[in-house]
Amino acid sequence: MENENKNPYVQFNAQILKDWIDNGVKYIKLVELDTDLPVKFFELVPDSEIPDSGETIYPIGSEDIAELLEPIKGIKFLVHEIYLEEEE
Repeated sequence: MENENKNPYVQFNAQILKDWIDNGVKYIKLVELDTDLPVKFFELVPDSEIPDSGETIYPIGSEDIAELLEPIKGIKFLVHEIYLEEEE
């Protein structure tokens, strides 16, 4: 029962980026998550090459992805745990 309230997201970090690069991820899609909180949350989806409206695709080696590791006030970049389990 305690797992029902567990947050399935972790904050994007250098280790996740390294693991994705090591595992051959080529692209990352940013998807804005809908919340009522004052912070904007974006989910990073590895190897998703087809953007829906309002989504952006970046090559994993781009400077834009490296910038996501920098703290930005009011914005969090998250990775769902299902994208971490696949890499192990």
